[in-house]
Amino acid sequence: MNDMRDELRELFVDFTGHEADGLWSAPGRVNLIGEHTDYNDGFVLPLALGFGVRATVRPRSDGALLITSAQHPDDAVVRVSLTGLAPGSVRGWPAYVAGVFWALGQQGHRLGGAEVAVDGDVPTGAGLSSSAALECSVAAAVSDAFGLGLTRTALVQLTRLSENAFVGVPNGIMDQSAS
Repeated sequence: MNDMRDELRELFVDFTGHEADGLWSAPGRVNLIGEHTDYNDGFVLPLALGFGVRATVRPRSDGALLITSAQHPDDAVVRVSLTGLAPGSVRGWPAYVAGVFWALGQQGHRLGGAEVAVDGDVPTGAGLSSSAALECSVAAAVSDAFGLGLTRTALVQLTRLSENAFVGVPNGIMDQSAS
């Protein structure tokens, strides 16, 4: 994991020209019981994994969201304007990052923009909540970097709003709670 942290720090410096102020991490999860029952009022027992997603965030003041990922080097840098950010306006993996910023805006937080770099080892598409790990690591990083002071409960609610309303995935809070 230390190699991945070092790689993310190097990616961030290459991406922004600045050292990262911090590194935030959220794990993927596996279910012992309860697949697809959390949003149907059923019982669940998720377990956090040793695999996770790490994020670094640096505030900007120009209304731009710049996103890069070690897993998507072909995308280089994805640029999104926070002005007019709406569900469906960003597609693919960057939507999970942009959705966090959209959800914060829905909750009344006005952010001027950010540079976000992510890296992770949760296999995507394997049912291990790589999307929740991505959202939660970014949300925790944004909360600290912008001094929002969001509680873990608030982060769970924020990332669920992001995934449900911005990305369009109808899930409950199990994945985000585990992450």
